[in-house]
Amino acid sequence: MKQTVDPGWNAPCLVLWNITALLLLASWFVEPAHSLWLAADEGFFRFFNDSLKNGSDAWRIFWALTNHRLFDAISAGILIMVFVTSALRNGRETWIAHGALVTAIVIAAFAGTRIGHLLPVERASGTLLYSDVFRLNSWATWFETKDSSGNTFPGDHGMVALIGAGYAFRYLSRAYAFPAFIAGMIIVMPRLVSGAHWLSDELVGAGFVGFLVLSWSFCSPLGYILIEKSEQFLRRLFHG
Repeated sequence: MKQTVDPGWNAPCLVLWNITALLLLASWFVEPAHSLWLAADEGFFRFFNDSLKNGSDAWRIFWALTNHRLFDAISAGILIMVFVTSALRNGRETWIAHGALVTAIVIAAFAGTRIGHLLPVERASGTLLYSDVFRLNSWATWFETKDSSGNTFPGDHGMVALIGAGYAFRYLSRAYAFPAFIAGMIIVMPRLVSGAHWLSDELVGAGFVGFLVLSWSFCSPLGYILIEKSEQFLRRLFHG
């Protein structure tokens, strides 16, 4: 695990990533980028919906299972296990520090969801907009599965995955960076395949929120303070 060091205010880093986030969000509202996103969304949606419509029962069952609420907890647990594995490999003295990282991720993700709710975009999923589509929820009648949403933007799963992977890249050794990325993909893909989210929900919406949260976490003292306070809380909790 890399040492958490107060970065102070890194103005160039902060400005660069905030501008990147704003440009990404602006691409949703400004032509011709907006039309390109809509075309990409429909193409991505149709590709995977056709794969479900024409695919085998095994293919459908797999994606039905991964779109159950329980799998949300499992996929989040996979990302957390990246940090747990790093803690076990780095020794008992780092357990509190790793716990503080996970706590910071949870708080940062919560802040990200609050930011996401402020975005002036309301959009239903493709499974609600189109009538000629395959619905996993209608096919898997014996099993509750998520294949639709009345308001998809931004993609909450993508935002959590980006923030979690970002913290892993920043504070864990490189050996854990790729597993964190894979864990992030496991979190994001089920909703995209089922049609509950659009591609732009994750790339634009989640990307915008994730870049904002990570830039303030890594380019300002706020992230360091969050980790330090989390570590102090955990030490008091477990050591009195």
